[in-house]
Amino acid sequence: MRAEQVIATHGNTDFDAFGAMLAARLLYPGAVVAVGTLNRNVRDFYGLHAEELGAICEAGRLELDAIRRLIVVEVSSASRLGELEPVALDPDVETVLFDHHDNHSVPEWVSAESAVLSGDGALTTTLVGIVAERELSPTALEATAFALGIHEDTGSLTYVTTTQRDVDALSWCVRHGARQELVNEYLHTPLAASERDLLKALMERLEPVAASGEEVLVAALAWPEYVDAVSNLAHKIVDLTDARALVLLVEMVAARRCRGVSRL
Repeated sequence: MRAEQVIATHGNTDFDAFGAMLAARLLYPGAVVAVGTLNRNVRDFYGLHAEELGAICEAGRLELDAIRRLIVVEVSSASRLGELEPVALDPDVETVLFDHHDNHSVPEWVSAESAVLSGDGALTTTLVGIVAERELSPTALEATAFALGIHEDTGSLTYVTTTQRDVDALSWCVRHGARQELVNEYLHTPLAASERDLLKALMERLEPVAASGEEVLVAALAWPEYVDAVSNLAHKIVDLTDARALVLLVEMVAARRCRGVSRL
């Protein structure tokens, strides 16, 4: 597929990254949302509503040499973009970044004037704020995806990183038709057997580590099979332990992959 404007994020995409991409598409009409691997709940949501969501393409189907502008959300390392990494690093391609991580540092592959960085609990909140300021209107399904992103990355507004802007953005989503029955359905997707097993193992490995005067719960382990929802498990662990900060590192032996997730 040929597209001059592409919106992208990291693999194992969660609802915050997915919602942020959909919001960015409102800011860049005509841009195509590129997806790679999706967390299971996001994959189920997208699979059921793909036709209504529109303008979404698998990253592997894009003709990379056609891309002239790359809009990146929730990624500060180009290597996390997978197949789109060389596009992000191409000096002839305009890159735009929206992020809420890494202490507001701008990566070298993005110019400072093309980066929007925030301290919001959810990146979707940042994009929704811009959409609201420009008086753009999402569909009810897009508003639902935005709400899912905000709920997921703020623990339904309970995490210590939650801001007033997150609260206001979620209210804005509801006013624009966010469907609460879908939010409930996809926010509380039951864990698969493999996910339950990994969650149990991670809980058993948790150790408290002091860092900058705060207690951080840390767990690292090797796991025989691939599990794609480590970020969802991190949310579950935060809920179960009331951790203020969490770091997980899972080596998936059979898949020869390593997944690291932090929740601060």
